[in-house]
Amino acid sequence: MLTKGTLCVVDPGVNPIEQLNICPPICYTMIDVAALGQRIKDARELKGWSLGALGENAGISKSYLAKLERGEIQNPGIRTLHVIAVALGITLGDLLGKTPGAKTPIGEYERRLAKLPPGLGEFLQSKENQNEKIPADVIKTLASIQFRGKRPRSESDWQFVYDAIRRSISRP
Repeated sequence: MLTKGTLCVVDPGVNPIEQLNICPPICYTMIDVAALGQRIKDARELKGWSLGALGENAGISKSYLAKLERGEIQNPGIRTLHVIAVALGITLGDLLGKTPGAKTPIGEYERRLAKLPPGLGEFLQSKENQNEKIPADVIKTLASIQFRGKRPRSESDWQFVYDAIRRSISRP
């Protein structure tokens, strides 16, 4: 039974156009629309895009995207999600989230972590393991930090930089 706050779609590994032709759907996956909205927001911020920029690239209104990111759209169409994923440069599977045992390619988030300066990926992973979410704009800022052509290299160096920035910004 479907409950409020979930989106029912066909298997994310199947081409979305083919999914529309399947009747009745063969394999359903339950998706938490709040988590879906957060994944859209994270992917958008990783690209450094505003809601307006994503809307322009996907051909979707900014207000609709804002509601989608907040989890207020209970049943976004598969075509809409596909257009958003294409605009963000990720797969529909990445957008919908991985299902246990699914053979999906590495996600956009993991690809971007792999491209980060040494130690920063490990620092971000340790923060995630501690349930501390670092916003995409902060990650982008950290990744750009260098002094005289050199960057922090270890997880502890990145922790020091992150703490120093937080302390300096949060002062009265």
